[in-house]
Amino acid sequence: MGRFQRVFRFFMATIGVMALIWFLVGYILYPALRTVMVSMTDHGAFSLAHYVHQFTSQYTLVALKNSLVLGGMTVVVCGVIGTVLAFFVHYVECPYKDGVDKLLLLPVMLPGIIIVFSFVQLYGESGLVTKSLEWLLGLDGAPYDFSGLAGILFVHAYTQYVYFYIGVSLAIGQIDASVVESARNMGASQVKVFTSVIWPFITPSLITAGAITFMSGIGSFTAPMIIGHGYKVLTTQILLSKANNFMGVAATQGVILSLISLVVFGLFRRSEVKRRFQASVKGVPFSPIKIEHPGLKAAMRLVFGLLLFTVLLPVLTLFLLSFVKSSAWMVSIYPKEFTWDNYLAIFTKRRTFAPFLNSILLSLVAAFGCLVVAVPSSYIVEKTKMRVKRVVEALVMLPWAMPASAIAINMINAYNVPTLFSFNTVLVGSGILLPLGYMIRSLPIMMKTTQISFQHVSDTLLEASQSLGASPVQTFGRVILPMVSPGILAGFLLVFVRSVGEYTISAFLYTASNKPVSIAMVNGIFEYNIGLAMAYGALLVILTLSFTLLIRRLTAKGSEGGLMV
Repeated sequence: MGRFQRVFRFFMATIGVMALIWFLVGYILYPALRTVMVSMTDHGAFSLAHYVHQFTSQYTLVALKNSLVLGGMTVVVCGVIGTVLAFFVHYVECPYKDGVDKLLLLPVMLPGIIIVFSFVQLYGESGLVTKSLEWLLGLDGAPYDFSGLAGILFVHAYTQYVYFYIGVSLAIGQIDASVVESARNMGASQVKVFTSVIWPFITPSLITAGAITFMSGIGSFTAPMIIGHGYKVLTTQILLSKANNFMGVAATQGVILSLISLVVFGLFRRSEVKRRFQASVKGVPFSPIKIEHPGLKAAMRLVFGLLLFTVLLPVLTLFLLSFVKSSAWMVSIYPKEFTWDNYLAIFTKRRTFAPFLNSILLSLVAAFGCLVVAVPSSYIVEKTKMRVKRVVEALVMLPWAMPASAIAINMINAYNVPTLFSFNTVLVGSGILLPLGYMIRSLPIMMKTTQISFQHVSDTLLEASQSLGASPVQTFGRVILPMVSPGILAGFLLVFVRSVGEYTISAFLYTASNKPVSIAMVNGIFEYNIGLAMAYGALLVILTLSFTLLIRRLTAKGSEGGLMV
């Protein structure tokens, strides 16, 4: 290879890396810094007035306190549920284990907006379960109040226990059975074995799951917005401040929320490093404890039945109500008339089909954007010795530590005026800002997925390709890409699934021309067009579950090839 070719390749690689860093700085770091600047500006001058007000006003302090309480209680509730379920399925011999395991992962596959609305139709003041209990117990009103902190926690318990379930399940699968057996041979009781061997082993996973759940809890927007009522949290207050054009206040609230998440994210990263070390120590695989007692076996089957009913009920309700005539159902407790009209309205009327199509197109744009940014970023981090690799990784992963509402307010603050990064145009109010928001929020997920794939590409193959005279582009296209393509495609589909029903970013950034299906669902609920809203939700469930199954197949294929874990 001639000198000119080497110089040309170095020049092109440098241009590519500079373009990547320009994008990461311009669309992740700059918006965050811009929000910090706005939060410290009052009437055009530097001021900490917004922060003083935030920490001295009783009204604003309540929202902050409520957010912290919600995050902490979400960790406790989901930690108990997820850990118990993980031990039920993986520590003891569980009947129908594979089916139960897949079933318990179902909530993480569903858009949050769908789950909230399904719960409202089940447990709300006029919900099916609520009205059934009123009738059975002869009550004059609802036996509970599905709103406020209790209602939000109920939704969080369904949607976020999965973090603990997955983490503890993986930890149980990696327990060294020989250590457990040694402890038993030395006379340790079951309680002693659990407290001295099992519990210390799963603690890193509990910390990691707790950190993720806390970040998700304080960043929750959909449930507090729809069923929170008087329970105000920072995420809903950010939207309220933005709606009233108090951008300094909204920026301050976004910065505070992001700082809390960043602190917790630091804890998560430390725990992740510790867990990697423990996972590298191999032992005798743990075998689930067999249950011989017939009564216990019967009880476990009963528990399985209750789990099946509890997890599937919201989804079944969604599909059932998607066939109702809203006008007829509003005058009776239970739906009596069923029709295809809601689905026909979506696919035959331009006004109702547009949100569904918009969500698909916006999600595809976001997924393609993540693909373009995450693949070279993962390659730089995992397969090069560039000095900027840590900078690239930090910038790509930064949105993971930011609540969706904070990401949205960052983008509004950054692009409400012409900038170099927006090519001297105002992006607020344009159609590109919403898919860009989807992309920034999901970029860390795409990065993690592709990074795992690159970790399993042998450096020996790359060196052999280069020694045979292949250029970096040829090596990437002919050696690397075929090996990592299952992981890349899985990440692409995961971003699509995550974006297609997204509500938080949408509520901040959508315009009349690109209204997504999540906003259309909310409008349908408040306009008492329940059937149409549920039909939108049913279509999203079909779409997300179909792509999720495809992701699982691709992941399994990658695992067989030694590319993914």
